Formats: sequence, C-alpha cells, structure tokens
Amino acid sequence: MKKDRDRLVRWTALLGAVCWLAYFSIYLGRLNFSASMGRMLQTGLWGRGQLGSVAAAFYLAYGIGQLPSGLLGDRLSPRWMVGIGLSGSALVNLLFPAVQTVTGMQVMWFANGLLQAMIWPPMVRLVTDLAGAARSVNIILLLSFSSPAGMLCTYLASAVLLKLGSWQSCFLLAGIWLAGTAVCWFLSISGLESRMSPGGGTGKKRDVQHRTEGKRAVSFLTPHGIAASGMLWLTAAALLHGILKDGLTTWIPTCLAEEFSIPSSFSVLLTTVLLVVSLCGVPLAQIINRRCLRNEASAGAMFYLLAFGSLLCMTGEAGNSLYGTVALFAIVTGMMTAVNTLLISLLPLHFGKEGRVATVSGVLNAVTYLGSAAASAVFGYTTEYAGWQGTQLVWCVCGAAGVLSCTAAAGKWKKNRKDIYGERQGYQNENNTGIL
Repeated sequence: MKKDRDRLVRWTALLGAVCWLAYFSIYLGRLNFSASMGRMLQTGLWGRGQLGSVAAAFYLAYGIGQLPSGLLGDRLSPRWMVGIGLSGSALVNLLFPAVQTVTGMQVMWFANGLLQAMIWPPMVRLVTDLAGAARSVNIILLLSFSSPAGMLCTYLASAVLLKLGSWQSCFLLAGIWLAGTAVCWFLSISGLESRMSPGGGTGKKRDVQHRTEGKRAVSFLTPHGIAASGMLWLTAAALLHGILKDGLTTWIPTCLAEEFSIPSSFSVLLTTVLLVVSLCGVPLAQIINRRCLRNEASAGAMFYLLAFGSLLCMTGEAGNSLYGTVALFAIVTGMMTAVNTLLISLLPLHFGKEGRVATVSGVLNAVTYLGSAAASAVFGYTTEYAGWQGTQLVWCVCGAAGVLSCTAAAGKWKKNRKDIYGERQGYQNENNTGIL
C-alpha cells in the first residue's frame, strides 16, 4: 500500500513537471516577437502599427482557438492535442525569420496562435483526470509559475541574442526548444496515462462522467446559471486582465526604449526585472484566496485595485523616472499574474465534477486573449496618435473597469463557489445552491 502511494506521488510529480515544461516553453515561442519588436522597428522596414497588428494576429487566433480547444479538450486525447500544438508552434517559429512581409508575418503568427491555443484547456483536463481533485489544485498552481517564468526566460534569452546577434535568432532558438519539448511530452505523458488512469487512458472515464453528470453542467451553461453565479462579470474581468497582462507585456520593452532613450537590449533586460517580481503574484493569489477571502472575485477586485493605483501613479511624477516606471510596471504585472492565477488557473476547477474543466478554461482563455489581441493592435496606434501618456490613461481605465467587474461578481460568486482545495468532503458546493 505504501509503495503504491509512493509511486503515485512520484508519477504526480512527474506529471506536474512535464506539464510545467510544456506550458513554460510556449512562452519562448510567443513573447520572442514582443522582445524582438524594438530591434525590428530599428530596421525601418516596418512601423509600430504594422508590428502591433502581427502581435494582435497571435492573440486573436489564440482567443478564437480557445473555445473549440476547450470543447474538444473534454472529448479528445489531451496528449495528442498538446503534442500537436507544441510541434506546430516549433515549426512556425523555425520558419518565421524567412518571412519579410507584414501579411506573411500576420499569417504565420496567426497560425502560431491557433496551435498554442490547443495546449492549456486539454492540459487542465489531463491534470484533473490523472491527479484527482486535491492534487490537481497544487499542479495547476505550479503551472501558474510557468507563465511569468517563461516570460522571464524569453526576455533574458532575447536580450542576449539581440546583443550578440539578430532578431531572427530569437525565433530559431525558440523553435528548436519547442521541438525538443514536444518529443519530451509525447514520451512522458504516454507512460503516465497508462500508469495513473484506470483502463490506461482518460477518454473512457471522461465519457462516463459526461453521461452521469451532464445535467448539472447544462445548468451552468444556461443564461440564468451564468448570471446567477457571477460568471458573466468574471468573464468581463478575464477580458480586461488580458488587455493589461499581455497588452502591457507586448509594449513594455518598446515603451521603455522610446520614453527613456535606452538601447532595445537594455529595455528587454529591464523588463525581466518586473517579470521576476510578477512571480510573487502566484503565491499571493493562493494565500489571499485560500486563507483570507475564500472568494476568487473578491481577491481579484483587490489585485485590480492595486494595479489601478500603480497605473495612476505612472501618469504622475513617478512615471518620469526610468526605474520608477519599471517598479510600477512590476507591480501591475504582478497583480495581473495574481488575477490570472485566480481566473484562468483556479476558477475552472470549480467545474471539475461536471466534467467541464476544459470547456470553462477555454471560454475564459478565449475572452482573455481576445482582449490581448485588441490591446496589442490598439496600443500600437494609440502610441502613434496619442503618445505614451494617452496610452497610460487607457490602461488606467482598464484597471478601474477590472475593479468594478470583480466587485460586481463577488457576492454572487461567494454563494456559488465550490471547495476546490479539498478541505471539505469532495467538491461539495459550499452553499448547496445548485446553480453551478
């Protein structure tokens, strides 16, 4: 019995490690474009609006792809969906430097977005299927670190590559890394599925769960269920966090370089500082949500408020200093990492018993990256016509709207959220309202 338990612990740890590596790696093949944007602008071949539209193409495709990825992720093999996403993204990154036209770059980066959209929702489903309710929370929280860690490594590696070589090398390195990750994924997950799931796979188990618990899932998908649970407001908060999280990440290196007249490689290096700080957002979200507020909406409102205050300070005297601006950006990205942990990582786990983890995850990711797509393009044009000060005011409006959205959802969500931490028996609804 003890040996079986020890084996399960080892397999669960390996599952978490492989999933972490996979999700970490996709950031190397996503944010390399943002990190390279300053150097690409210096070539004079493309304008800010044009390159912003390329970044927007990725986020638009990523957002569009999340919903079908979530729906299919609850039905098809997550191992194959994630593996295809990793392999395809590797190929796109390897081919991207050969494309010189804006239209060609838009098409390639749009394809990259669709491929990377195949990864997160099926991965969440795989974790909940193989690891079970209590352990899945720990793994999902671990995965939350992979996002800022991936950003950090992308900007560090890009800073070195931009200093020593060309912007094309950022894409070639990412492609090689993603290809190796895809091989690791297929080899590892195949063995883990045969050891950790009954009958050697997840599909049959999930199909049975869909048939036996489908009625409760349908109740959530009705307009009444969405409105009564506060999910409509939380979806709006996810959209706004996408605008701030990825919209800012896309433009921060360029903002620092242009506002303070520093080299692109140095602006990328400074960006890594705020990404290190943003790692604190994951444990902070866990502590505030689990030990203090026990409400993802209330915790989200608090983090949005801190981000809004920092953005407001950026429009004042503190925004005139390079390192003051970097510090404020660090607070904002840290708070958005915390919001991401709450809304994208933890919120879908409340629907584990209904067999709709991947579906809800896909919906929330879809609206998040539709916001990211809009921000990447709009911020490029607002900087051209309104300058960085005008763009900062737009960021403030988004922060304030995030506070209002989470606050509006807090009361309803508190009545309907579930015990995802396993501190009560199973996934029992805390108030037995039955809406979710």
